[in-house]
Amino acid sequence: MSTDDRKCRVVHVGTGLTGREALRAIITDPALELVAVLVSSHDKVGMDAGSLCGVADVGILATDDTAAIIALAPDCVCYCATAVRREAEAVADMARYLREGINVVTISTIPMVYPRAAPHDWREKLESAATAGSSSFYATGSEPGFISLNIPTALLAGAGTVESYRMDEYAVDLDESYPIWDVLHESMGFGKPDGHVPARIASGKVNADWETVVRYIADILGFTLDAVELDWETLLAPTDLQTAVGVISQGTVCAHRWQLAGVIAGRPVVSVQYFATVSTTPWPDRWPRPVGGGGMVFRIEGSPRMSLALNFESAPGEVNPGITATAMAAVNAIPEVVAAPPGLISAPLAGPAVVTRQSAGNRVR
Repeated sequence: MSTDDRKCRVVHVGTGLTGREALRAIITDPALELVAVLVSSHDKVGMDAGSLCGVADVGILATDDTAAIIALAPDCVCYCATAVRREAEAVADMARYLREGINVVTISTIPMVYPRAAPHDWREKLESAATAGSSSFYATGSEPGFISLNIPTALLAGAGTVESYRMDEYAVDLDESYPIWDVLHESMGFGKPDGHVPARIASGKVNADWETVVRYIADILGFTLDAVELDWETLLAPTDLQTAVGVISQGTVCAHRWQLAGVIAGRPVVSVQYFATVSTTPWPDRWPRPVGGGGMVFRIEGSPRMSLALNFESAPGEVNPGITATAMAAVNAIPEVVAAPPGLISAPLAGPAVVTRQSAGNRVR
């Protein structure tokens, strides 16, 4: 639906690490009007939205009353509540808003960044709700999201013959950039014994989240995949490794690598490869090295051959820039989603309509 050049009235849901960044961006976006904040923690009820995200109070108090949110009839819900171990509940939440005629933008259901490859039951529930409410749904983020969908699409606009595509993602020096031992130990498997399967792999999250990326790239290139295959390995510390979160003992996991590849006749044609290390991990010669210390490298084999490195750079005291980028991908898309025809937005949004409205050029006007 059109907003007729007025500000989009937005309800924000979720004030965790990424949600706080999105809430701050909504408050400061000249095209958006924050009308409510929905929280799940009783301790946050009644707090000003500004206080929840580190800016001056704005006079909007957080609530846990979903019915009151719906009664406001906002143009859009920016849904940033976690879906970890509550995926069905998150999908049901968003379907309720859609059915009530409220558009939804989310970072929470990663596989929905490319609905065609998302779980069938998620897609069906959200699509039927959007149809019933004549509303629009859009899932986005950074990676998977605009990094793994929009950037390669732009590169491939200048491609000729394409033999294969691969994105290498480097989560290096995690003890310094994300120094939470419980997370690194349990999720990444650092310090676990030989034979341990990293949680992302054991839980099926790698396949669930990144197969959407593999399928999207394969589809836009016209590849008909025979299968999508996962291979992975862990590295063991050759000696005790000193890290910012303590010692990783000799013989325990100090890194892992996985690759999810779409294959044709046994040959990978579209792949996503991921490396996780700590700062003292010895880099194996068989692994392609990162450019600029981390980030992503996009590699296109064909004519012309292309490679592109992307790095996020943190200033002292700043939030992890990848978190900010994830939040901004959702917030920047809100007006375009509000204006879109009803239904699931099936491809990543791009172009001037979803570029930030918070640049220095806009602020001085």
